[in-house]
Amino acid sequence: GLAVATRADCINDECLDLLSELSEKTYLVVELGLQTIHDVTANHINRCHSYAEFLETYRRLTDRNINVCIHIINGLPGESTEMMLQTAEILGKMRPDGVKIHLLHVIKGTPLAGMYISGEYTPMERESYIETVVKQLEYLPPETVIERLTGDGGRDSLLAPLWSLDKRAVLGGVMKRQKQLDSIQGLRFQEG
Repeated sequence: GLAVATRADCINDECLDLLSELSEKTYLVVELGLQTIHDVTANHINRCHSYAEFLETYRRLTDRNINVCIHIINGLPGESTEMMLQTAEILGKMRPDGVKIHLLHVIKGTPLAGMYISGEYTPMERESYIETVVKQLEYLPPETVIERLTGDGGRDSLLAPLWSLDKRAVLGGVMKRQKQLDSIQGLRFQEG
């Protein structure tokens, strides 16, 4: 099979035709970076396309029966837990084939690193991230494949949060919290 990771604003008609052709020949999944449903955040992080534009591209792909995996990021500047949960709830109603959940990493030499150093940005704490992911999973349909619960930051380039380097602890923390809460993927899922 083939996985193509791109942005929603990079898929024009010609590209869509090519993806359709490929999907008829092999297993294909298009990975789209949504990050958040909140345009105010998207503008702040310079995503360069709106939620409405994302939805249009998603619809065009699914209308052609192309598998889609959507990426979201927790801990974006200015986003509350409620906003992150709203993203998951709306995402669930879209019924994507796959979802990748990421934690925002502060990478050395980036504008975000400057915000972090100056105190303008505070990364999520591990327990808050785990709690948020557990609740987000409850909004996602049981049949949606969860392809990632946290990402990797390079040891040499990661400035914060350093706890994210212990991926096993994060994944174990999610499973432990699910068990404590008797929480499962799809618990709060409602048809869109």
